[in-house]
Amino acid sequence: MHLKIKTTMVQMGVAIIVIAVLGGGVLMYPIRYERSPSMAPDIIVVLGGGGGHRVAHYARHVYPSYPNVHVVYTGGVSFYGQPDAAHMAEFATQLGVAAPSIQVGTSQSTMDDAIHSRRYFRDHNIMPRSMLLITSDFHTRRAWWTFKKVFPEVDIYMVSVPHRLTKLAWWRDYNMAQHVLEEKARGLFYRLVVWVKPSILDA
Repeated sequence: MHLKIKTTMVQMGVAIIVIAVLGGGVLMYPIRYERSPSMAPDIIVVLGGGGGHRVAHYARHVYPSYPNVHVVYTGGVSFYGQPDAAHMAEFATQLGVAAPSIQVGTSQSTMDDAIHSRRYFRDHNIMPRSMLLITSDFHTRRAWWTFKKVFPEVDIYMVSVPHRLTKLAWWRDYNMAQHVLEEKARGLFYRLVVWVKPSILDA
């Protein structure tokens, strides 16, 4: 009985230390991340969400530089009978984008975006060596971390779309602080999930 109690206490202690280390790391690192490619990427991925900001930024600032690179739109949250990915593709077309596109309209989260994209690539014999992700500024760090975990062999670049991080001192603005802290909490949750169940990354 005493041995079981001691074992449980040790396990709880280890879990607390892991959470503290991961939590501290998540809170300390900058939430915004950007990395530009030196040449055209093999694939561009515009992540679902962002209220149109991400697609508009892609159409105006990224597409002109890489008009022939396949673009992937993700997002499966149904909206007026269609997944986000379909609405994003339509919006991009309205903005003049004519690049060949792929819709991954089954994802419900950033983790899904990465896993379902990898599954699509595998099923269609697509093997990118480099990938450019486009997402909102506050979402860049978690998106990069997630895709790098799911695509460890792929060179991941990141475009940070101006969206929520309008002030450097984000903690002084209630609405901005809410987005940042929620995003950091999600980042911590992702790390804990992958630590507890690494197989979740399998496509």
